[in-house]
Amino acid sequence: MPRTVAVVLANDPGSGFTGSKYLSDVGGITLIDRSLADASVWPVDEVVVVLGPEAEDIAATLGSWDAVVVIDPEWEEGSAASLRVGLDVVMRGPATDLVVIAHADQPGVPARDISALLEATDDAAAVVPKYRYRRGFPIVLGREAWEHLLGLEGDVDLLGLLESHPEGVAEVWFDHLEAPRIRHPEDFTDR
Repeated sequence: MPRTVAVVLANDPGSGFTGSKYLSDVGGITLIDRSLADASVWPVDEVVVVLGPEAEDIAATLGSWDAVVVIDPEWEEGSAASLRVGLDVVMRGPATDLVVIAHADQPGVPARDISALLEATDDAAAVVPKYRYRRGFPIVLGREAWEHLLGLEGDVDLLGLLESHPEGVAEVWFDHLEAPRIRHPEDFTDR
């Protein structure tokens, strides 16, 4: 069985929040804890959470999750910085075959979706979910794919990057919508 690590990125500050969006309440629990609760039941061997903006405040309030917490001091450089930090932690740990790249501002990703993505990794360098007619997150990356990402800089559109290099990228189609990301305070109104 391939060893799999989930890298949960908490690097997007959002806009319109008076404090950290990751400390915002989602049904009686902070956004970051809600996302880590989801990841705790995914079929992965380890969870790494990469904190960016307001990292110290977030780390001080985290629940007692079985997750490696890493602070990215260069998160303002762009999304590539946090991705590099998470992948670097994975590379320094036990030999890992697959990485699930997820966003901490996207609560509600069920374990069955992660299982379906992992089952499709046989010959694929990357596996992307397609929620009805649109690609989304989380994304599963095989070692050959994520080792190439360590040299990226600035803001990275990981979906766009995989789309521009379709060889070795598999899609898993889901007959439901993607769990929505929370980027603005208004995004909490439906929760």
